[in-house]
Amino acid sequence: MNTRDILLVDDDIHSLHILSSILHYRGFDVRATSDGIEALEIMECERFRMLIIDLEMPKMSGLELAMKVRERHPDMHIVMVTGSYLPEIVEPAADAGISLVMAKPVDCAKLVSAIRSSLPKHTASD
Repeated sequence: MNTRDILLVDDDIHSLHILSSILHYRGFDVRATSDGIEALEIMECERFRMLIIDLEMPKMSGLELAMKVRERHPDMHIVMVTGSYLPEIVEPAADAGISLVMAKPVDCAKLVSAIRSSLPKHTASD
């Protein structure tokens, strides 16, 4: 089974498309979905090195998704992006196994840097 770089999960289709396009342009192998439940189903069939998730999504929040993923994939790198960034989110996110929380709109240069530091063997060029 091949391992892709990133599974991107965000219910905002516009944000999902833009971030997916930017990451593809930067050389990352990205799969995108707008639903946390679908993300879990995808992860049953495909491997990923990193998960980038939105906080507020219908059906399953980003925190719930992170906790479920952490149970099945304890070494998965998880980053959360959210339009509802509040300092109170950081501690529950860390408890859910999320290593980084970023506010929307996402600073793409910082996100790419964080991805590269988490996935050091990645050789995508700028």
